[in-house]
Amino acid sequence: MEPRSSVLSLRGVALSARQRGGAGTVDFDLAHREVAVVELDEDSDAGAFVDICLGLVEPPSGEVYCLGQAWSVQGYHDRLAHRSRIGAVIDSQIWPAHMPVAQVALAPLLFHTAQAEAEALAEATILARRFGMPGLPTAPSEQVPLADLVRAACVRAFLGAPELVLIADPALESMAELGTPIAQAIGAVHDRGGAVLWLLHAHGAPAARYVNPDHVWRLDDRGLTRARRHK
Repeated sequence: MEPRSSVLSLRGVALSARQRGGAGTVDFDLAHREVAVVELDEDSDAGAFVDICLGLVEPPSGEVYCLGQAWSVQGYHDRLAHRSRIGAVIDSQIWPAHMPVAQVALAPLLFHTAQAEAEALAEATILARRFGMPGLPTAPSEQVPLADLVRAACVRAFLGAPELVLIADPALESMAELGTPIAQAIGAVHDRGGAVLWLLHAHGAPAARYVNPDHVWRLDDRGLTRARRHK
C-alpha cells in the first residue's frame, strides 16, 4: 500500500524501547475503514508506539506517515493541525489537576475548530451517555472516580469525528461494561471512513471482546507479526 494513501503507515520503524533487545523494524499500514489490534508483549512498547504514531518523537530509524503525510517533513503548526484529526485514549487516569474534566475534554475540539462551545458540549453529552454517564464530569479529576475518568477519556477521543483513533489504555481494557459502547464508537469511525488502532496490553481484554478488527498483530522480540485473535 502506498504510504500516502493510508491513514497510518510505518516504514522500517524501530521502537526505541526495543533497541537494546534487538527487535526487528516495524512495517505497518492502516487503511481507511480499517480497525487493527496490536497485542503487546511488553507494556513499555505502548508508549513508544503511540508517541511515534502521533509524531511526538522521531523513531530511531524509518518513516511514519499519518493521514497521508510524513511527520518528519511537517513543521510545528502542521503537526498540531494534523493531531487535531486524531483521537486518543491513553493514560486515562492522568488529567490536569484542579481543572474540570469537562473543560479539559472539550479543549482540543474548541481549540482546533470553529465549533461553538454549546454544540461541542451537546455532542459530548450524547457520547457521555453512550459510555454510561449523564454528561462529562464537571469536577476536577481528583474528585472523579477512575471509571468515570476512563469514560471521559473515551468521550474526548471520539469527539469531533476524528479520522484516526489510537487506543492504548490498560484501565479501559479491564472495563467489560464499556465493551459495547467502545465497539459502537469504533464502528462509527469506520463508517465515516476513518481508522482505529488499539494497542492491547492483555490478551482477551474484556472491553475489546466486542470489537471485530480487520487485522490482528503481535509486537514482540521478532517485531510486528500477524497473530490469531484471543477471545
